[in-house]
Amino acid sequence: MRTNIIIVLLVLFLISSGCVHSDGPYRGRVIELDTGKPIEGAVVAADWTIETGPHMERVCAAKETMTDNQGEFELPSASCAGSPFAKLHKPWVVIFKPGYLGYPPLGASPEERKAHMPGLTGHEFVDESQYCIIRFGKPKTRREKEFTLGDAEALFHDDNALRKLPNLLKLTNEESKALGLGERKGPLTNGVHK
Repeated sequence: MRTNIIIVLLVLFLISSGCVHSDGPYRGRVIELDTGKPIEGAVVAADWTIETGPHMERVCAAKETMTDNQGEFELPSASCAGSPFAKLHKPWVVIFKPGYLGYPPLGASPEERKAHMPGLTGHEFVDESQYCIIRFGKPKTRREKEFTLGDAEALFHDDNALRKLPNLLKLTNEESKALGLGERKGPLTNGVHK
């Protein structure tokens, strides 16, 4: 009897620690809304979370890439270890370049977001086989610039993400300094840079 319990526990341990869940890569293009010209040098960054149990979720990967001279990007795939019962969630994606409205688009409702980003389907980055076309407009007000910056900084919830997203940190710092908000040195604490 005791041997059976040990075998069952060993099998459960091996099952719970031996699965690798993966997602991606994601491909697409970033272009100017008004002209259709490619936007080079925009950062495309994402983090993935894995749900390991009820109300138990953790960030398991953060990746970034830059758009090329044709506005093209390929966001690398992510792999996260977990049990066979764990669920790897689709990535939270941010696309940012100073001087443009970013992705996700501004707005509290789908209608407001589509007003800032015509062509938005709301289903971007949910299927690896999908080729995403992201159209960036220009901000009209300082408030739009600040909101876009805040959305881009949403991936900086810990120091680990900061280390894995150096291009996003660099570009958000450029915009933050241009807005007179100072340089970001670490994660946000109560809305204030450390």
